[in-house]
Amino acid sequence: MIVALIHWRVKLDEASVAAFREHWRTKNSIADRSKLVAEFLSESLPIASFPCITWHLDPDSTGDFRSFVTVGIWEDTEAFHGQVAQYFNDGGPLHQFEQYRRRRVIFNPVEWRWGGTPLPTADSAGVR
Repeated sequence: MIVALIHWRVKLDEASVAAFREHWRTKNSIADRSKLVAEFLSESLPIASFPCITWHLDPDSTGDFRSFVTVGIWEDTEAFHGQVAQYFNDGGPLHQFEQYRRRRVIFNPVEWRWGGTPLPTADSAGVR
């Protein structure tokens, strides 16, 4: 199992945020989800609400972009790469909504806990 994080740095204006979220829901689809455990697009919450936070990704801290992080849990790196690599586009132009190029990191879980709250059982509205 691996955990893949993709850090999206989106322009601050609401039109860019809306365009990004639409892009994520409809253009970055996963054709074969058989080895995908779950994937979540999350937005960084304001640091003012959480003074204990030390990874400052909110717009008040960064100043010129809004952070979104895709957290994907996959069976293995081959599954992640096979389904997501087509969207990397590292050598191409930025998307209109991007302030800076997105960044990726892969983690290999070495220990874990399982809680009593289940993961969502269906896609959020509009996700392909």
